[in-house]
Amino acid sequence: MSMSIVWAIFKKEMKIYFVSPLAYVFLAVFLFLAGLFFFLGISISGEASLRVMVGNLAISLLFLLPMLTMRHFAEERRQGTFELLMTSPVSLQALIFGKWLASMALVVIMLACTVLFPIILAHYGDPDWGIILTSYLGLVLVAGAFCAAGLFSSSLTDDQVAAGMLGVLILLPFWLISSATSILGDQWAEALQNFALLPHLRSFGKGTIDSSDVVWFLGFIFIFLFLTYRSLESKRWR
Repeated sequence: MSMSIVWAIFKKEMKIYFVSPLAYVFLAVFLFLAGLFFFLGISISGEASLRVMVGNLAISLLFLLPMLTMRHFAEERRQGTFELLMTSPVSLQALIFGKWLASMALVVIMLACTVLFPIILAHYGDPDWGIILTSYLGLVLVAGAFCAAGLFSSSLTDDQVAAGMLGVLILLPFWLISSATSILGDQWAEALQNFALLPHLRSFGKGTIDSSDVVWFLGFIFIFLFLTYRSLESKRWR
C-alpha cells in the first residue's frame, strides 16, 4: 500500500468535505449537540465533568457518522466514477484507508472544536484531566469503529441514504446488546458481552486505558475495513 496514494486520496476527500456544505453542516450539528449535552450534564449532575456530554456524544456519533461516510462509495457509483476506481491501478487498501482517514480527520476536527468545554470546566472548577483525556481517546476509537462500519455499508449500495441507514442498523446491535444481556441467561450474557460496545467504552470514561478495550476497538475497525475490501474486491472482478 503506497502512502503517497493514501495521501492523495485523503486530500481529495478532505477537499470534497470542505468545498461542499457537508463538513460545515456536520460540524454545526455536532457542536450544537456537544453544547447541549455539556449544559445538561453540568445542570443535572452539578459536577465539573464531561461524563454526560461524552456518553451522549458517543450515541450521537452512531447516527451521525454513517451519514458522513455514506457518500464515499455510494456517490462514486451514482456518478459513474466507481468503475474508473475499480479499473485504476490504485490499490483497494489505499483507497479504503485514505477515505477512512479523511473521515477520521473530520471527526478529530469536530472533537478539537469542543476543547472550549474542558477550558470552561477548568475556569469554574477542578476537573480531572486524566479522565478528560481518556474520554476523548474513547470517542476517537468509537468514531474509528463507526467510520469503518459506515464505509462498509457505503460499499454495498449506490443509494447514499440507504447506505447511511444500513450503517446505523449495522452498529445498533453492538450498542444495544449490553442491555439485552440482562434478560438472558448467564451463559448467553457472557458470550454476547464480547460483542457489546458499551462495556469497552466505559473504562475510558473512568480515566483508565485497558489494553483489551483498545484492542477490541482496533479489531472492530480492522474487521469492517477488511469487509469493505472484500465487498469492493467482489465488485472489481464482476
